Amino acid sequence: MVVSEIFYRPIYQLFWHASKALSATLPLAFYAPEEIDFIGFRSVAKHLPPLYYITQNKDVKAAVQKHGLQSKPLFSFPEVLITSRHAMHRFPTSKIVSIGMRHGPYHFKRMTRAANYNRFDLYLFSSQADLAAAEENGVKVGKAIGFPALDAAFDGSITSDDLQDLSAKYQLHPDKPSLLFTATWDKVNMSAIDRWLPYLPHLADRYNLMVTLHPWVSPAYWQALAAMPCVRMVAPLDLIKSVMLADVCIGDQSSVLAYCSALDKPMITFALPPAARSLPEIDDLIKSFSISIESYHDLEAAIQDCLKNPAELHQARMEANTLMFDALDGQAGLRAANAIKELLNSRGIKC
Repeated sequence: MVVSEIFYRPIYQLFWHASKALSATLPLAFYAPEEIDFIGFRSVAKHLPPLYYITQNKDVKAAVQKHGLQSKPLFSFPEVLITSRHAMHRFPTSKIVSIGMRHGPYHFKRMTRAANYNRFDLYLFSSQADLAAAEENGVKVGKAIGFPALDAAFDGSITSDDLQDLSAKYQLHPDKPSLLFTATWDKVNMSAIDRWLPYLPHLADRYNLMVTLHPWVSPAYWQALAAMPCVRMVAPLDLIKSVMLADVCIGDQSSVLAYCSALDKPMITFALPPAARSLPEIDDLIKSFSISIESYHDLEAAIQDCLKNPAELHQARMEANTLMFDALDGQAGLRAANAIKELLNSRGIKC
């Protein structure tokens, strides 16, 4: 439990009950603290009744309004809440029917305590293996449905014209291979960003360079990348398309590697020492579907290996996909929506 919740809970409950008495609660809402949450939820939302979007993030507000949807402030009072974050301390009343889901695929880091999952009435996992790992840790409210954020790559939503448009937007030179660098949050000591960021200008004459970072990466790294005109920073909305455009993906223990595996992209990863939230089985999984290197000095040779033999680790990626996603069929959003409707119907809530 977050300590501040102890003081916040009675205030929130008072206002929630007052809103309920005045028929002012939100029937169905999604909490989106980051833009990636809103984007990943779209393939679920299209199978549900209209929702309110609770957020304090200006980029999310702009995206919600752009799509003609309704945003609400953080201090709001839903009857049913869906979120892809462990954020029930912000909505601390058992009167809310709550559904949790992953904002990133699978569990690339050590899972949080089972109690955080069990605060939800239902928690949606990206695969049966993901669910089994959670249940082994004591999670009792899980269901495997896949990873809705990837549906657009498999249901025809992203067209060749869309990819050409993004290539033009990012000014990707057609005669250069495209590299996508990704990094997880540096504060968890599982990021390799220091091993490649300073050297990007040395790669620019031979490769198109795209970079996607965890949104919480320290500002100094964002500033350093912003000062490199050779680098194209990937917007959250363009993540899947950027992976589709990439010839080689390069990373650490970022869950973006799961996107790359799903789209069968050759990968290079930097070997890192164990960290507090790392898992040996995830380290082994990443090594199985990527070329593991120690330093930037090994990178050029690894890139050339990937470009010459892009299918070398294809089978390992397919096996990893079965573990992380069960099925990549473009229907995970529908399965998630059906699971949500089933829960609400069982509670007598029409949906």
